[in-house]
Amino acid sequence: MLGRYSRIAILSIFILVLMAPSTWGATNKNFLLIISSVNGAPIEDAEIRMSLQSDSNYQRSGNSNSRGELLFENIAEGTYSVTIVKSGFVTILENVDITPIDSKTFYLRHSGFKIISGQVYKDSNDNKVFETGELGIANATVKATNVTTNETFSVNTDENGQFRIEIPDAQNYKVIVSYSTSEYEVPNTVTPIDTVDYSITVPLIIKGEVYGKVTTDDGNPLFGIQVFLKGTSVTYTSTDLGGFFRFSVKPGTYFVEVEFMDYEKYATEPFNLVQEEQKEVTVVLSKQKGTLTYEIKTEDSMALSEVDAEIIRTGSGVSVEKLTKANGTMQLPPGVYTLKADAKGYESAEVNFEITKAGITKSLTLKQANGSIKVSLKDIQGNPISGVSVLVDGQQKGSSDNSGIVVISDLPPKEYQVTASSTLYGKVTQVVKVEGETEKEINLILASNILIQALPIIVIAAFFIIIALLKMNVKHIGLPKKTFERPPPERSQLQEVPTQAYSQEVGQRQDLVESKPAPIKKSKLKTKRPLKGLPKKPSKDKGNP
Repeated sequence: MLGRYSRIAILSIFILVLMAPSTWGATNKNFLLIISSVNGAPIEDAEIRMSLQSDSNYQRSGNSNSRGELLFENIAEGTYSVTIVKSGFVTILENVDITPIDSKTFYLRHSGFKIISGQVYKDSNDNKVFETGELGIANATVKATNVTTNETFSVNTDENGQFRIEIPDAQNYKVIVSYSTSEYEVPNTVTPIDTVDYSITVPLIIKGEVYGKVTTDDGNPLFGIQVFLKGTSVTYTSTDLGGFFRFSVKPGTYFVEVEFMDYEKYATEPFNLVQEEQKEVTVVLSKQKGTLTYEIKTEDSMALSEVDAEIIRTGSGVSVEKLTKANGTMQLPPGVYTLKADAKGYESAEVNFEITKAGITKSLTLKQANGSIKVSLKDIQGNPISGVSVLVDGQQKGSSDNSGIVVISDLPPKEYQVTASSTLYGKVTQVVKVEGETEKEINLILASNILIQALPIIVIAAFFIIIALLKMNVKHIGLPKKTFERPPPERSQLQEVPTQAYSQEVGQRQDLVESKPAPIKKSKLKTKRPLKGLPKKPSKDKGNP
């Protein structure tokens, strides 16, 4: 039983010895070879042989598949002599240490051709040195031009910024790399070689863009205007029909400047442009400004310490400038404007003017604003009095309402004599000074006119006195009853006359006065002395019928 196991162990050791490489201590790994043309197309059925330099008896071989790949599994690490053969292509003989790598791509060039290879990178600090951390630029276009025949070959960089150009064997080529709006020419001519070594490094600075539009201040585009970009480099362009412009420049500090005919010169503040940055600039050109010298004064030559004024662009109603001083100067683009002003105590006013780059002087005179008087009329008890006439400088201006108030408006500023007049209250006069845009309030107290207010009672009393006197005279005269169309009223009837019907009483008094007594017939009176007046009794003449 033991002999049987011994034979199995010995056989296993023998098999391991046959499989192991002759260089003891080496480890095994998988290694992938990729066979491609210079332009990156896979090459199928390329013959590949690998020989370990430390042991020429240790060899591996095979052909590439449709993807141009051949995988060697479980081979010893170390340096191998690699031979790649493909009909129509130049054979590759290259030593490769596979210890630190797991795969390698081999580029086959056609017979009669050579290779220019390199890497295009973003030169972030513009020092023309490929440094750690600087990234390759993918899809950049590389052109190699034969300096003798001008024949040009081009290719685009891969995702790592690397390029390979297979070109006819020649001595000198000019290499130019471009990307977007950036371009770089390798300063020295390049001689192609047999292998891909990426020996050419191209420090490409990706340009930024400065673009924008030139318009007038009312929004109209300006065509054919020269626009300058100044700073790290200086360049210029012209605007198109829409007023647009565009610059492609390397990173740096720039400013945009535009100067055109009778427009104000325009320049932006300096700005910093980095790689691949886009900077938009809007240029608005205004007509060359003219100087406006203005003065706001009053018709009474009063000094104005402060005004409320503004400059407005006529037609649009857009406020251009606010003004607080009564005089000054300012710069305005050519055009038509309106100066509007107002001040306390004065009416607002405005004036239109047109300004050119030659400038203009303009003045505006403010008229004094009218004021008003509010008159409050009361009696001595403080009660409002209605119906009182108010005169200003002798002219009737109105009567007080139920609240005893009357307002007189639209009075130019000055002193006025205000008179309140009423039959029942007499009149009161006061001098009042009116100021512009103000309402002056005054209170007038009127005392009652006792004589006038008692006039109705006096008239009625006088009427009764007259009636009583007439009655007494009629009794003494003793006229015949027929001389009256109606008998005289009795005393009791007189007392029944209603005092409230003033007009009726006056009519009765007129009727009695205007009634003419019948003529008295002559008669012989026997008196002891001559009569000085009418007798108390008329004498009876028996001879009369």
